[in-house]
Amino acid sequence: MQRRSIVIDTDTASDDAIALVLAVREPSVEVRAVTVVAGNVPLDLAVRNAVVTLDLAGGAMIPLHAGRAGPLA
Repeated sequence: MQRRSIVIDTDTASDDAIALVLAVREPSVEVRAVTVVAGNVPLDLAVRNAVVTLDLAGGAMIPLHAGRAGPLA
């Protein structure tokens, strides 16, 4: 089976955390990186949620990059 490589951009609210777990645990998907931005929660909490979610899902080695803490304008 060929694996699909993806990058996930998230604010890591509860719906995104579930999607992140499903993607990390799906054998046909390779999560190459996760980017995190502020959204439903502030950036620092979104990053923390992403780290915890990746760790629990078995994706602790997936690169995680923090983005903007707010909108550009």
